[in-house]
Amino acid sequence: MPPLAIGAVLAAGGASTRPFSWSATALVVAAVVVASVLACRARPERTPGTARLRRGVAVWSTLVVAGSVWEVYALARQPDWIRPSYEHPTLSVLLDPALERWPLRFVGWLAWLGFGWWLVSR
Repeated sequence: MPPLAIGAVLAAGGASTRPFSWSATALVVAAVVVASVLACRARPERTPGTARLRRGVAVWSTLVVAGSVWEVYALARQPDWIRPSYEHPTLSVLLDPALERWPLRFVGWLAWLGFGWWLVSR
């Protein structure tokens, strides 16, 4: 099955799950595990280190770490991991009103999977 078809099936399955449910979490975990395995198996070409590249890596690494710390903190402070908390919102809670309807959830899943595929295949 081609990756595009797999992505469409996964996006349809994810869009049909209830937000913040265990089935939605299981689909996210499965996609992350597959993408991580593919990324670790790839052997990228060595890029010569330049000052510009080091600055870019430093900036993006700082942003990723800051975003990850915020997500983990917000998730840990939620009273219940099944229901969203608006006092300590994660990115999923903030995006939930925009992705409430099925077609928009499907597009959101496709965008998330497409971005992940782009990151893994680079």
